Amino acid sequence: MTTKLTPEERRRREAIAADDARFDALLESALRIDVPGARGARPPGRRWPAAVAIAATLVLAAGAWLGLRTEAPVYSVSPLAPDIIAHIHHEPKALVVTARTLPQAELDGVLRRGRASLAGPVGQVSYAKLCPFRGQMVAHFVVQGEQGPVTVMLLPDEHLTEATPIDQSGFKGTIVPIEGGGSIAIVGQPEEELEDIRDRLLRAVRWNL
Repeated sequence: MTTKLTPEERRRREAIAADDARFDALLESALRIDVPGARGARPPGRRWPAAVAIAATLVLAAGAWLGLRTEAPVYSVSPLAPDIIAHIHHEPKALVVTARTLPQAELDGVLRRGRASLAGPVGQVSYAKLCPFRGQMVAHFVVQGEQGPVTVMLLPDEHLTEATPIDQSGFKGTIVPIEGGGSIAIVGQPEEELEDIRDRLLRAVRWNL
């Protein structure tokens, strides 16, 4: 079965492939340089030809590039992701598969204190709480998905230019910006299809700032 990649994952793989191609070209340039007298011993007191210096420079540059690609690949991942995962672990009682539906009045109260409201249905909400997050109080609630609980955090003060993935500690999800500012974090099990929940949230969430 073919795995469906998100646009962010496709961009990330394309960036890695482009880096690999540039490294290959750089290394090939270094190896193609014809060094005069390379087959014999260098006469005493003779300076190295310029080609030798160029070749050495390119080889060192290629090695440095490979070291960077091996040691620290760059991924387009939001710096919010570790904080979101840590918060999920901090409230394990929210991660329960249940048929319980939170009373609407209780959910509305949490959303109101989190400076938000819902203009439409988002699914079966089983848990909601006002939580501290990066110096602000935000609405945190859980929607029961097809594979398990899906954590939703409404972040009116976190502004992103594009959706960014979360893939950490056995959770997968996304942080999506909302038109007009703010963002929503949506995190579930690795096999959970989050697109429907994401779309419902984007249609329903309103800020009361």
